[in-house]
Amino acid sequence: MPTTERPITSVLFDLDNTLIDRSEAFRRLFGHWYDTLSAPDRPPDREAFVSRMARYGIGYAPIPEIYEDMLKVWLGSFPSLDAAAEAHFALMPEMVGLHPNTEVMLKGFRESGVPVGVVTNGGTETQWGKLRKTGIADLVTACVVSQEFGAWKPDPAVFNHALHLMGANAESTLFVGDNSEHDILGAIGVGMRTAWMCLGREWEIESARPDYILNAVWEVEGLVSV
Repeated sequence: MPTTERPITSVLFDLDNTLIDRSEAFRRLFGHWYDTLSAPDRPPDREAFVSRMARYGIGYAPIPEIYEDMLKVWLGSFPSLDAAAEAHFALMPEMVGLHPNTEVMLKGFRESGVPVGVVTNGGTETQWGKLRKTGIADLVTACVVSQEFGAWKPDPAVFNHALHLMGANAESTLFVGDNSEHDILGAIGVGMRTAWMCLGREWEIESARPDYILNAVWEVEGLVSV
């Protein structure tokens, strides 16, 4: 790191596939549907069905599109796409978990007085449900949910609002996220340094790059000055 850069003294995180494993939550959810739905024509291979649907957890497909795919292999599992989406959002907070290493990192930041925030695109009820169920809401300085705030990443307003709530400035804050455009380019646009959760992918945008590429979110601990 160049000596002219200010040390990183605060951290702003994305939520899904950054602080929490959305793909694993999808596995749990679609495993739950397989085990509990009484609709006919259930696919015979549970693992194949769960794996098929869980692959959406690492992407950004609209929820109705995901369940449209489900209905291709399991006719009658839901009466409509709207009903499927409603059930998905209602149950998803119960399916998420916090990795012990991530919890240790967040507790360490809190004990050291490091301002930490979360900015997440998504619906207010669902995202707050995840934040509370995992305990993240109690471990960080500020949480901003896009629907509740009225702006979505990569809008600079949502990043700046989180920084304001944290009492932090962009120049000394690291943003950590998995979405190259919404998270990384958005954070670069307001002057933050960035760390990209690669999730086994290669960075593909030539015009800009993250400052760090991470395999696990708790690697952030080694980047922060406390």
